[in-house]
Amino acid sequence: VPPGWTYEHDMELGRFLYDHSEKKLQCVDCTKEHINSIEVSSHMEDCVAAHLTDNLTYTFWESSGPPGQHWVRLNMKKGAIVKRLWLMLDGQSNSYVPRRVAVYGGTPSRLQHLRTVLINENSYQNVCILRDMKTHMPVLEIRFLECRDQGYNVRLQGIKIVSFWEWDLILNADMFQPARLVRYPLLEGVDADVLYRRAVLIQRFVQLLESVLCYLIPLSEDSIGTFNALR
Repeated sequence: VPPGWTYEHDMELGRFLYDHSEKKLQCVDCTKEHINSIEVSSHMEDCVAAHLTDNLTYTFWESSGPPGQHWVRLNMKKGAIVKRLWLMLDGQSNSYVPRRVAVYGGTPSRLQHLRTVLINENSYQNVCILRDMKTHMPVLEIRFLECRDQGYNVRLQGIKIVSFWEWDLILNADMFQPARLVRYPLLEGVDADVLYRRAVLIQRFVQLLESVLCYLIPLSEDSIGTFNALR
């Protein structure tokens, strides 16, 4: 532990790392870089899955079949962790816009429910349906449970993801420049190399903690005492 370092210093450094990584990841579209392939439940002629990632506003994917049985499956490259997943809606025809969407993730043979999203009736552009994943999911499956106006088929202009590789630390000593530490008074004046080494330690600890959280057995009483014991 660096001389004079406290728990509050670690909290502030953790906040700095979170703020830095959020800003860096939000501006990078990783759809083509981190997706191996895309499968769809069905498609109309000339409205195929490839249009989901062609970045063209005049093309789209459209399903073909009974309502409630439409899906898009993303086969992710090994090690890719999704930070944000958006649907790019096509608002030209209201009945083709999805109203209720469920997202599943995991291995192809064992998909688990991650989130169900009710899309706002006023949404006609990009809608975020998944955020802040902590682990790699080999498959992400978007299931369209319901369309507006009791529509039968789904139409999407595309999908977009922001993601990162699980082995990326996104850390270097240069990120701890004095100008970036203005909003973090406890870190000001601390040597950049000390901050970097401490940041690496925190990140390794977080990775280890997340790898074992799934093995913690929930206690019978969810109380303040239980939280303090875990903390």
